[in-house]
Amino acid sequence: YAISKLAMEHVARMHVARLPIVLARPFNYTGVGHDERFVLPKLVRHFARRAPHIELGNLYVEREFNDVRMVTQAYLRLLEHAPVGETYNVCTGQPVALQTAIQMLVALTGHSPSITVNPAFVRANEIQHLCGSPEKLVGAIGTLPHYTLKDTLAWMLTETRA
Repeated sequence: YAISKLAMEHVARMHVARLPIVLARPFNYTGVGHDERFVLPKLVRHFARRAPHIELGNLYVEREFNDVRMVTQAYLRLLEHAPVGETYNVCTGQPVALQTAIQMLVALTGHSPSITVNPAFVRANEIQHLCGSPEKLVGAIGTLPHYTLKDTLAWMLTETRA
């Protein structure tokens, strides 16, 4: 996966002289409408339905779970302000453990399903802690709207129930 992304960046760089290309490396993001094959939308749907049981992979990984509204603002501002040919991490640098996200959903819904780890969902080469530095991004486009993970989960729950 990472190799294919890197290869595409190299292909894009070959065309920078002719096209106004800015490269964005988005970290995990989510929001309303995100496919339930991804962990947070899956969790939101289960909590909204008050499912009694959820099977997950590793509960202790830490990831940035950025709000899609922030990510789209970053893309727009990169298109408007970033120098051609530059690469930016679209991230906040604020990772959250999946277990913490689950606790937030319990607090938001008052529902506490049983959760088990399904070994089939655990990746053998799982990276435990993954986040980026937004320093270059903020330097190029300024600060972005801030949405806490709890804000994002509440928004997703509201739209899921509707």
